[in-house]
Amino acid sequence: MGFRNIPPIAPLLATLVRRPELFKHLDVVILGGMMQQRARVPPMDTSNVPVDEFEAAIRKAKTSFSDMWVEKLRSAHTCIYALAALLIAHLSRTTHLTITTPWINGQPLVGKVIQAKIFSGQLPQFERLKQLKYLKRRDLTHKNNRVFGETISLFYLPTVTHLEVIMTNPKTFQWPVAAGEPNFSHLTSLKIGWLCEPFLAKILAVARNLESLEWSWEHHGPPHSSDPNIMDFDKITETLQPLKDTLKSFAYTMNLGEEGELMDSLAMPVQGNFRHLRNFTRLTHLEVPLTPRSETDSTPLALADFAPDSVEVLTLSSAALNIEWFPGGWADDDDFKLDDFLPLIQAVADDRPARLTRLRSVVILDDESGFVRRGIGDVRRQIGDRIKKLDLGFEVRFNPS
Repeated sequence: MGFRNIPPIAPLLATLVRRPELFKHLDVVILGGMMQQRARVPPMDTSNVPVDEFEAAIRKAKTSFSDMWVEKLRSAHTCIYALAALLIAHLSRTTHLTITTPWINGQPLVGKVIQAKIFSGQLPQFERLKQLKYLKRRDLTHKNNRVFGETISLFYLPTVTHLEVIMTNPKTFQWPVAAGEPNFSHLTSLKIGWLCEPFLAKILAVARNLESLEWSWEHHGPPHSSDPNIMDFDKITETLQPLKDTLKSFAYTMNLGEEGELMDSLAMPVQGNFRHLRNFTRLTHLEVPLTPRSETDSTPLALADFAPDSVEVLTLSSAALNIEWFPGGWADDDDFKLDDFLPLIQAVADDRPARLTRLRSVVILDDESGFVRRGIGDVRRQIGDRIKKLDLGFEVRFNPS
């Protein structure tokens, strides 16, 4: 997203406002771009932007925040956000919508417009929206991360089946006042970041048709006082219980937040394990960290103790291996020893003939630390041949994201 010249959204929006019948032809809309944290957005050149036409379109919508919207429009520093909000306000036939950090970081307009489309009836509703991505990256400025109110409203879009959202933990969980009784049965796929189990549990309890869940659990520490101070795998699996009979794909990752000065001092108790996942009889794709712990200590839990019989693809990620406080983790890659968790991988081959009969592929996903990549040759040499004899696919993959 460029600011020095007139951004492409301005002439596009001018055409659409003059010919509003064209809005219905926008099937896929992506608002992307780059973001620099704590950098002031340079002013936008509005000399050739039809600001008066855009203001008329804003006034015509008659929202409760029209004055603020117009004020943003007429400021060179915030005009770009007012244009994005105006574009979204007129979308009705779009099926795929992606909104990323540069358009919503510390700026309320886009969130207000979406909430108005959902609850107020003042703006055209999304009639066909199926896939929505609302990706607010964590910001070093804490106040810019307070997006729970706007993100929880996204779940009320009745046509959306696939939702991807990053939402912070609230101090107090409250459903939107204007929303009524929550029922998210329309959702079949959810990819969610940051939110922790006490709050996600409230959402999953009313989203009972979910078939796919990707959950990125994150700990941020102060000043995020609502973030938990304990990693409890029992509570995590308890959170999933409403989906026991519907969930087919579950991916769980855990990371520290981006507050670099806190990473060395964090200390968090870890308890529980993934044992209750065995009750998820429809689960075919499972991704969990490589080191789920046993009942009494940091020893990895045997795969046979948590992988349900229905699993076809098992992915074990290296997430958390470089978190010092996590049992089985290494803060220094010089301390890394493949032998420490190789038996856990070896157990896959041992368990398959007796119980994991549907398992067809095992993936070691190096998504964070780079540790596993150091041992790729050892992994392939030590267990690759054995797994191949069982007609079981085996892969070590690096995920740069």
